[in-house]
Amino acid sequence: MHDAFTTDPDLRHLARLLAMLPGRDDTAFWSTVDTGAKRIVGPDDTSQSASGPEYILSKMQTGITKLNQAKDPATIAYFGHYLLMFFDGDQPALWKYLNDLFPAHGGHSTAGERYARDLCDTAWRIIARYDTKGDNDLAERWPGHP
Repeated sequence: MHDAFTTDPDLRHLARLLAMLPGRDDTAFWSTVDTGAKRIVGPDDTSQSASGPEYILSKMQTGITKLNQAKDPATIAYFGHYLLMFFDGDQPALWKYLNDLFPAHGGHSTAGERYARDLCDTAWRIIARYDTKGDNDLAERWPGHP
């Protein structure tokens, strides 16, 4: 097991957040996620591979498997990019669905939006911490500076 998985609270938090999501058998939920993801690639863009809940479920399954294997935080950072694509941004339909999963006392809930933002904030911190792309960019952009 990679040391980061035992010491990084964001990796543990990400696992807890993902455990709160519906399973792959909840087609209504994953179709809602798919609709939100299409806002990025466009609903008619067939050149992108992000088309349909099966694509999303495939990426989620791979990412969750990698997270459970707890071997390489860089692969979880890569998964983080997909989480941002699927859950980030202004997605009232997704938030409403999530609200129903996490009902608030009194009937009014913003839990869905809070959940999505927490998931994306956590994914972003993991990306910033472990994504190896760009490791040399600072030195290349600022040559001669330590």
